[in-house]
Amino acid sequence: MNKVKGLEPIVAAVLLIVVAVIGAVLVYLWFAGYVTKATSQAEQMAASEKLKVEAASLSSSAASGVLYIRNLGGDNVTLSTIYVLKPGTLSPLCLASGITVYKPGSTTATATTLYPGQLQQVQFSIPTGCVTAGYDYVIKIVTLKGTEFAVTVTAS
Repeated sequence: MNKVKGLEPIVAAVLLIVVAVIGAVLVYLWFAGYVTKATSQAEQMAASEKLKVEAASLSSSAASGVLYIRNLGGDNVTLSTIYVLKPGTLSPLCLASGITVYKPGSTTATATTLYPGQLQQVQFSIPTGCVTAGYDYVIKIVTLKGTEFAVTVTAS
C-alpha cells in the first residue's frame, strides 16, 4: 500500500507563512508607534521655542551686532550663544560675547531672556576683525534648549 501525503504539508507550510507574516506586522506596528511617539515629543519640545528675527545689523567698525527678535512661542526663551559664520559653512568665524536683551526703546536689560509675544532688541559684541563691511554673514542664535535660528545679514 502506498501512503499518499497530500494536503497536510501544504496546510502546514501555509500556516507557518501566515504566522510569520502576522509576527512581522506586529513588530512593524510596534516600531512605527515607538518612532512616531519619539518624534512627536521632540517636535513638541522644539515647537515651544519659535523666534522670528525681524531685523538685523552687523557692524565691522563697532565690532557689534543688533537683532530685533520676536518670540512667537508660548514660553520664555533664553539665549545661550550667538555665532557669526560665512554663508554655506558650518565652522564659526567668531563667537559673540556680551549678549544683552532689551525691550526696544528701553535701557533696562532682561539678561538673555526673550518673553512670549514681545519684540526685543538683542545686542552683542564680536571680536575686532571678525567681519568685513560689504560681505554677507550668517548670525546663528542658539537657545539654552539647543534650538537654532539663523539670519543672513550684510555687514556695514
